[in-house]
Amino acid sequence: MVYKTDVVYFSTGKFIISFMSNNTKINTVLFFLFPILILSQNNPLFDDLVDRLHSKTVNSTTETIYLQTSKGIYETGEDLWFKGYVLNSQHLSPSTQSKTLYVQLIENKTDKTVWQEKYEIENGFVDGHIYVQDSLQNGSYTLSAYTPHSFYDDKQPIKSIRRLEIVKNITNYHQTKKDSILIEEGKEQKIDFQLFPEGGHLVSGIDNKIAFKSVDTKGNPKAISGTLYENDKPIKTFTSVHTGMGSFVFIPNNNSRYHIALDSTQTKKQYTLPNIKPKGFVLQLLNNTKDALILKVSKNTDQNKETVYIRVQIRGVVYSIAKAVIEKERIVKTPLNDVPQGIVEVTLFDQNLKPLAERLVYVNQDKRLHIKTILDKGEYYTRSNVKLKLKVTDQNNNPIIAHLGMSVFDNYYDNPKDSKTIENHYHLSTQLKGRFYNPNYYFNPQNKNRKQALDLLLLTQGWRAYEWTEANLDKKPLNKRPIINDTITGKLYARNKKAQNVLSNQYVMSFTADKQSDKTLIEVDSIGRFTVFPEYIQTAKRGYLYLKLLLNDPKNKIDITINDPSFATINRLRKQKALSCYPKPQKLKPQIKQGLRPFTLANDVNKLEEVIVTGKKKRIFRDKYMGTLDSLAKLDMNTDYVCVSKILNCEVHQNHSRNTKPIEGESYQKYIGFKWNSDRTAFTVQRKLTFTYQYPVLTEEELLKKFNLASIKGYYGKRIYYVPVYDKTEQTDEFPDYRNTLFWKPDIITNEKGEIEIEFSTSDINSKFIGIIEGVSGEGQLGRQIFEFNVKKKQ
Repeated sequence: MVYKTDVVYFSTGKFIISFMSNNTKINTVLFFLFPILILSQNNPLFDDLVDRLHSKTVNSTTETIYLQTSKGIYETGEDLWFKGYVLNSQHLSPSTQSKTLYVQLIENKTDKTVWQEKYEIENGFVDGHIYVQDSLQNGSYTLSAYTPHSFYDDKQPIKSIRRLEIVKNITNYHQTKKDSILIEEGKEQKIDFQLFPEGGHLVSGIDNKIAFKSVDTKGNPKAISGTLYENDKPIKTFTSVHTGMGSFVFIPNNNSRYHIALDSTQTKKQYTLPNIKPKGFVLQLLNNTKDALILKVSKNTDQNKETVYIRVQIRGVVYSIAKAVIEKERIVKTPLNDVPQGIVEVTLFDQNLKPLAERLVYVNQDKRLHIKTILDKGEYYTRSNVKLKLKVTDQNNNPIIAHLGMSVFDNYYDNPKDSKTIENHYHLSTQLKGRFYNPNYYFNPQNKNRKQALDLLLLTQGWRAYEWTEANLDKKPLNKRPIINDTITGKLYARNKKAQNVLSNQYVMSFTADKQSDKTLIEVDSIGRFTVFPEYIQTAKRGYLYLKLLLNDPKNKIDITINDPSFATINRLRKQKALSCYPKPQKLKPQIKQGLRPFTLANDVNKLEEVIVTGKKKRIFRDKYMGTLDSLAKLDMNTDYVCVSKILNCEVHQNHSRNTKPIEGESYQKYIGFKWNSDRTAFTVQRKLTFTYQYPVLTEEELLKKFNLASIKGYYGKRIYYVPVYDKTEQTDEFPDYRNTLFWKPDIITNEKGEIEIEFSTSDINSKFIGIIEGVSGEGQLGRQIFEFNVKKKQ
């Protein structure tokens, strides 16, 4: 039996459709498809399926942030180097929406923010550093980042986080570290066992796949085995195949009773199956290749033909829609040529566009950045140069221009509690709700069953956990308004009626403490409001932008104020939001790290990261400009004088030509209880007070108000990571080189051949070093690579 071509597909390319009858005879038809507009004109229901999703995603496209750090464990007194990837949430390409990244370092135990600064985003990328203060306590910390288009006043968890460890001494950390999550062998544990029918439900009389997942009370996967019973008779046994997950296929009968019993060594509890529908449709995935998804649609309603639609979408973008007429079952190949890597949602609709079944599938795992690292040696001596060649290609070995971040550090600073990578962050954590155990397993090509394991993960997470389903998109507000901003608002306030009339004729001038900086005029609206844009703030690198009313008549009495509540807003909402479930790393038995013995410093040796030279105690201003204002204020406010007798503000010599200004820090006398006689020919005093003269002290806020100025803190300044280069002649008179991070470069860009060569040097530390490279292409392909090498001392 051969079916006619009664299926119409909507797509952006070409693909193959296969149909199967009960007699298993197959007829394959090749379609060359037309653009979306032409097909949708003839198929209004296709329009409906696209528009109903598009209308929900048009305002849901936001930014997602990934934080890459130079290592996972930091000692106090070091610099924490980081790179932020700000990507479009749908296409994972670098975003240009936001210009400001708000960064916080939070102590987990106290939920106290120990660092917060603003950093400039340039074309979707940002990099910076944080000084890890000596006052910080040992423990776990969270590095968190926000942009105006990633942080909203909603119930969405904060996903742009990185977990870090901060310690006083790395040696003590490894000596006291214990793996507290190991479970005693042989001890019976309570488990949480759940069942997940493929497509969302079980249907009587049809082959159904049902996946299962088992975890212990701490959320760690638990391997299990068990038996399925029908009317108390065993019909099928099963065993988990990966991290407590597995699946089995059977034909349910809605008139029968079913239960599952796990092996007695684990639990005595019996588990019932989800409800079985007497009539309905089943959607099954038969195969997932690099070219197509092979799906089977089955029904048991009756033998009449029914029209169904299949929609394939990824991150809210529809890639294909099919219309088919089904009698009992049909096999369909859906093309994947133009689909990017990630989780696709396959939804089966009836003729009224009501969802019948849904399925998540991970596709095109090879559509990633393939990063190849070539070291010039396999082992290096201390204080020697390392040459590394990088080559980045796509899945077809074509060169790719990519934006990469790279760090090389001592393996003793690798954080075993952190399993987040750029791939599992963007492809799993930001797409699905819930926590993932050892997500790196699914992205390691050396794991031969990783695709099967990843499919089980998606089956057991459930399609309702997908952030881009229509139901989840319906819960999000249609119009998201930023609650933190790239811009900063200001306002002029008139202190009298006359000044109120001239607000619309004012201009504000912005400038920095640098005398060479440009001065910019900012317009003021009719009620005195003005906006400071990121390009103005950018000029104040690690300093302050000052704002001054340009056409200010002293008689008008106009005040200038700035409103920058972003961090206050972040801190308020952060306490109301949950942090995203951080991926759980693979649990290993406690063991000493393999490799070379670590380089250690004695506790009485000081590592000098920054040197601050101080003299006598004096006022410290934020910059030289504030110091200048202080000097001007002293001249303007000081009406004091000293007479020839060294008396401060002597009333006897009030207008004497030889009076001088007092000198700060000098000792003078002052009359206490001074009184003239009746004809002002003589005077009396109660006593003389000797004191050290000090000028009036104004705070920075008082200085700004006095000169009718306002200030805005600029973006935190950039620093280049210092990498020394050692020549072949050993220099013995240099300072020791204690760098445990040998190399950090967040802005590596490959050339048109996908290549770049990098050089750096080893330090005095002999250990095993880890190199981590992560990055993204302009089209949203992600990639990660790790390399290792040993460093030993010269004999």
